Amino acid sequence: MNIREMIAAVRDDYVEQLRDFITAERLRYSDVFAERRVEAPNSKMFARAYVADVSFGDPVTRMSDLVPRPRAGKLPPVTLNTPGIAITFDELWWHDVRIEHDGSYDGRSISLWFDRWFPRADPARAREHDGAGLIHSVTVDEKWITVDFGSAAIGALFELLTVTQRCGAKTAWVSAGTTEPGVRAASGN
Repeated sequence: MNIREMIAAVRDDYVEQLRDFITAERLRYSDVFAERRVEAPNSKMFARAYVADVSFGDPVTRMSDLVPRPRAGKLPPVTLNTPGIAITFDELWWHDVRIEHDGSYDGRSISLWFDRWFPRADPARAREHDGAGLIHSVTVDEKWITVDFGSAAIGALFELLTVTQRCGAKTAWVSAGTTEPGVRAASGN
């Protein structure tokens, strides 16, 4: 299995769980909105907005997010070496990705990527039943970014890695967002 296939398998497993979760919530409640954009004025998230997996009511009365099932075993660390950047993947979870790097993110580059992959829909309107293939949230700093990739295609991750390289990174480390910042794989990367 190559890196692209590994990432696609992780993404597809999560999206399948997300779709099942949305379907189950719709069977239980009549006022479910799937993946509706929510403004969070006091949040540290990028654009102070995120997409809840499901929300209830119009206006929103409550929200609920999928807690994915534990995966059997850990994915082995793997490094992708390209002419411009070396990227180490270690323990990837689609809903909770952290990228650390030796470049420096700039607001314009991240904004362009974010605008492409984050919904601009009216927060009062429901989106498509199974989502529209967009990210759910981003938190960013100069040297790292965490992303809930939601139902986005794997292209969202690869485009973000391209942005990371264009922001001067020569090395990047992709892990679970819950990984302690600055902690690298046991191999010392």
